[in-house]
Amino acid sequence: MARAEIPAELERRIRALETADGQGEDFDANSWLWLFILGILLPIIALIWGWVA
Repeated sequence: MARAEIPAELERRIRALETADGQGEDFDANSWLWLFILGILLPIIALIWGWVA
């Protein structure tokens, strides 16, 4: 099977993401709080509200 060539721009972007500088920072406490509220707490409240209504 022939290997498809990756476009030069895509290869450049992948290399930039793989470097330590391209990784970005980890989530802070405020980000974790919003992830918890919007991803866990809000769906649980919506499910309970749906069961009661």
